[in-house]
Amino acid sequence: MNEYSILMKMLTRTGDPIGAGVDDMLDVLGYPENIGRHVLFQRLGELHSRIEPIGLAIRHNPVSHVFYIDTDPRKEILLEDTPLPDRLAATLLVVITLAYQEGGWVSIDRIRQFRRKARRSVVTDLRELGEMGYIDVDTRAGKARPGTRVAFEIDYEGFFRKLAQSKPE
Repeated sequence: MNEYSILMKMLTRTGDPIGAGVDDMLDVLGYPENIGRHVLFQRLGELHSRIEPIGLAIRHNPVSHVFYIDTDPRKEILLEDTPLPDRLAATLLVVITLAYQEGGWVSIDRIRQFRRKARRSVVTDLRELGEMGYIDVDTRAGKARPGTRVAFEIDYEGFFRKLAQSKPE
């Protein structure tokens, strides 16, 4: 097997999470840690260029810290096109933003503060988002985090890049 076929096998791995992390790919390819990352990302870029004409792309899942192959080209999700009601979209945005800042689970009370809603209303929103796969909720610990569906439907990097560019001066 050549490097590209090994990468394709790793990036299309099933399970939870789908895909492969950087350390796994370095181990399988036999690249040393110190210079291997540079070579690995070059190979990933080259592979992305090769599979792009057939409608495939290499994507990063920031929740699980893995790369995977996506069969649908990313389309910018406009707020008017979102299947979520505004209240759920706003709660989801708060959870994503706080999880991105804090790197994981976020307390429900902190979400409530940002949403400026009653705790009961926030918990209802989180339950609904959880049923749709957008949020993982631990009600005993009073915490929530983005679910697996979020990583595959939202382009985090593009979202935060656009958010940073649109800051008022």
